[in-house]
Amino acid sequence: MATQTQEVTQRLAPFQEKFLEDIFAQANALKSSTMPFAPEQMAGLSPQQQQAIQIAQQGVGAYQPYMNQASAALSRAGAFSQPGAAAQFFNPYENQVVDQTLRDLSRQGAIQQNQLGAQAVGSGAFGGSRMGVAQSELAGRTLDAQARAAGQLRQQGYTQAQQAAAQAAQLANQQAGMYGNLAGQSQAMGVQDINTMLGIGGLTQQQGYTDPVTGQVFTGQAELDLMRRNSLSQQALPYQQIGFLSDIFRGVPALQQTYSQTTTPPPSTTSQLLGLGIAGIGAAGQAGGFGNLFNPNVRPTQ
Repeated sequence: MATQTQEVTQRLAPFQEKFLEDIFAQANALKSSTMPFAPEQMAGLSPQQQQAIQIAQQGVGAYQPYMNQASAALSRAGAFSQPGAAAQFFNPYENQVVDQTLRDLSRQGAIQQNQLGAQAVGSGAFGGSRMGVAQSELAGRTLDAQARAAGQLRQQGYTQAQQAAAQAAQLANQQAGMYGNLAGQSQAMGVQDINTMLGIGGLTQQQGYTDPVTGQVFTGQAELDLMRRNSLSQQALPYQQIGFLSDIFRGVPALQQTYSQTTTPPPSTTSQLLGLGIAGIGAAGQAGGFGNLFNPNVRPTQ
C-alpha cells in the first residue's frame, strides 16, 4: 500500500521577506566595512594661560623682600627695647647745656658773694666771722643749685632718650607689620592676577581665539568636542537606521502563508508486474480466451 508524505511550509509575506532581506544585507555591508576613527583632541594652552604660568613663575618669592624688611624691623624693635638702648638717643649737646648751666649758676653765686661782701663793708662786718659764715652758706647754696640743675638736666635727657627709644621700638614694630602686610598683599595680588588670567585663558581655550598678530585661528576645546560628537553621530547613523528598520519589522504582525505539498511514492516492480498480469487475464477473459482454452475443438491461431 503506497504511503503519502505531506510537507507543510510557513513563510512570511513576500514583502516582509524582502524587507528582512534588505536589513540583513545592510547589516552585512556594515560588518565588512571599515569604520573611521574619531580620536579625542585637546586644545592647546591659550596665550592668557601661558601668561598666567609666566606670572606664577615670576611671582614665586616676590614677597620675600618685604618679609626681609619686616624681619629687620622686628630686630630693630627688639634692640630698642633692650636695657641701655636709650644711650644711643642721648642729646649730644646735653653736656654743653649742663656745663653752661653750671657756669651760669657759678657766676650768679659769685655775684651774690660780691653783694654779700659789699653789705658786710657797709655794716662794718667785713672780714668777720659772720661774713665768713654767710659766704659759706652762699657757696653751699650755689653748689646745691648747680647739683640740682645738673641732675634735672641729666634726668630730663635720660627720660627723653628712653622715650625716643620706646618710640623707635614702636615705629620699628609698625614698620614690621607694614612690611608683613605688603608681603601678604603682594602675594594675594599676584594670585589674583594669575586667577584672572587663568579665567580668561580657560574661556578662550574652550571657545577658541584668533591671534591678533598673525591672524591665525585656534580651535577651542568646545568646537573640537562638538566635531567629535558629530563624527561619532555620523558613524552611528547607519546602525541607528538598521535598528529603526528592525524595530519597524518587529512591530508589524507577521503575515504568514502556508504551503502544503503531497508526495506519493512510485509503485514497486512486483506490484507493476502483478498489475500487468491481472490486466492481461482480464482482457483474455473478455475475449473468451478462457473458454477456448478448455474447448478441444478450438485450436490456437497460428
